[in-house]
Amino acid sequence: RGVALDVLLSREPWSYELLLLVEKGVIAPDALDAARGGRLLRHGSGRVQSLASKVLGPSGRLTRPKVVETYKPALDLAGHWERGTAAFTRLCASCHRLGDVGNDIGPNLRSVAAHSREKLLVSILDPNASIEPGYTAYLAELGDGDQVYGLISAETGNSLVFKLADGTTRTLLRNEIGSLQSANLSLMPEGLEAGMNTQDLADLIALLQRKEQ
Repeated sequence: RGVALDVLLSREPWSYELLLLVEKGVIAPDALDAARGGRLLRHGSGRVQSLASKVLGPSGRLTRPKVVETYKPALDLAGHWERGTAAFTRLCASCHRLGDVGNDIGPNLRSVAAHSREKLLVSILDPNASIEPGYTAYLAELGDGDQVYGLISAETGNSLVFKLADGTTRTLLRNEIGSLQSANLSLMPEGLEAGMNTQDLADLIALLQRKEQ
């Protein structure tokens, strides 16, 4: 399913048709995870963005401060890192590595152990509030209409290497790129709170702050 959705998101007409199917009830809105839904809500095409807002809800940027406030009680709960491993595996491991678990798409989470609980809470719930250098997402539109969305992991005078959200890489020749622009967003999606309650968040923060990874 994920591969099929990514193919549909790779071209503007297909993205629009996908949203029409959601609007008609053929595809359930929750078939689109937070990352893919966020791409549609911020799509460069006005008609895609408008329809996405209608069928998926408004852009999360308008609600992030409210979400952070809603989950702040997690800071007053005792977190248990052992339980936090379940939330990490379910929500974070597809993009982040912690110890021997996970993938190296986003930053290795050993680097955040010294961060305060407040900073970790905001980073989890509002990933675009502060984006680590090198982890801003870019959108490349190719001459044939194909679109590639991900991180630029390497570049030469003739090519760019994109690291995609599924962990694969794709090399693009500069002469096949019609346009390239920063999305001014983290590749990490908004909306992870949908998969956890305040205790889950407290447990996840306890895991991230654990020194022995």
